[in-house]
Amino acid sequence: MPPPHALLHRTVAGYRLTGYVGTGGMGEVFRAQHPGTGRLAAVKVLHRPELEARFRNEATVQAGIAHPNVAALLAVGQLDGRPALVMEWVEGQSLDDLIRRQGRLDSGQAGRIFVQVAGAVAHLHAQGVVHRDIKPSNVRIRPDGGAKVLDFGIAKGRFTPRLTQEGYIVGTGEYMAPEQFRNQVEPKSDVWALGVLLYELTTGHLPFEAANPLVLRSLISRGQYTDPRVLSPGLAPHLADLIARCLQPAPTKRPTAAELTRLVAAPNQPQALRWRPWAGALAALAVGLALVAWLLGSPGPGVPTPERLTDSDRERLEVHVLNADDDVQLRTPDGRVQTEEPFVVERDQGQPLTITIRHRGREQAFTIAPEVKGSYQCFFDP
Repeated sequence: MPPPHALLHRTVAGYRLTGYVGTGGMGEVFRAQHPGTGRLAAVKVLHRPELEARFRNEATVQAGIAHPNVAALLAVGQLDGRPALVMEWVEGQSLDDLIRRQGRLDSGQAGRIFVQVAGAVAHLHAQGVVHRDIKPSNVRIRPDGGAKVLDFGIAKGRFTPRLTQEGYIVGTGEYMAPEQFRNQVEPKSDVWALGVLLYELTTGHLPFEAANPLVLRSLISRGQYTDPRVLSPGLAPHLADLIARCLQPAPTKRPTAAELTRLVAAPNQPQALRWRPWAGALAALAVGLALVAWLLGSPGPGVPTPERLTDSDRERLEVHVLNADDDVQLRTPDGRVQTEEPFVVERDQGQPLTITIRHRGREQAFTIAPEVKGSYQCFFDP
């Protein structure tokens, strides 16, 4: 196989290769131009023959997608007997480069990018496609702020054949959902990746990081990460809420990509609180009952007062830090600090609780989900 630069000035499906861009997982990528129309394109030429079936699947999947936030497939061809894909050229920079240069993005900019990527993913899901590799390096940002999703190399469509050997998993570890480690991939797996992407956009950091793949998998499986508001105190509440919704270990508890686009587009109207035709009547009735109860000097039905709260409204949990045996502290939201294990915390029943663990000068926040009862175990990220 000739070196990439030796292929310059060759023609693929009418497009002349004018510059070498780099090497991807399956192919060499070139900048190209159509001599007749002047249209620019990105041309990917397969360099690993053993991946030809996956390469052709990429073409099949991408050919059926037409969306303003997805890079379009323009043509397919061959170069020296190797398959080649001709795709829309997206001017600009990768989202990965933007995050590295700028650090965390402000909530407004992050929201504008995220709603475009989530919209593209929602369209893919509507077409029966799971991308399986949503991450900043697969998103390109144009000079006008428009976002384009790229690289369908491991995407799975309705008619994608089985291309992965038993016991192997595909994807980028830090962005993979818990079920992907079990070879159980579904559209909600992309939603998890969207949550990781939004976390990275708004904090400049990954929620799950570890040099040891087994530790990384453990962190992801338990959904334990530092609260993004610790790293980005000015983070908009609705974006923090979206991250929490996406990074639910159980796929059934995550929203769909379509729901995400609605939630991020209307941050002041969370889905659970959106107005319904009967909401006004119920609200008026509730206000009326509360007013009558107040006038009579007694609390309304279902409205707890300090006098009516009992110990049964609170629950206790033991907290164990699995990988730290000395110099460990726990801080609760009210500012109280504990220095000896087992730590014991209290919270309102059915409510999440965020705690902060300090170990050897470093801090990490953990959110205890409402369904956790009795004992909670966490792994301090080394």
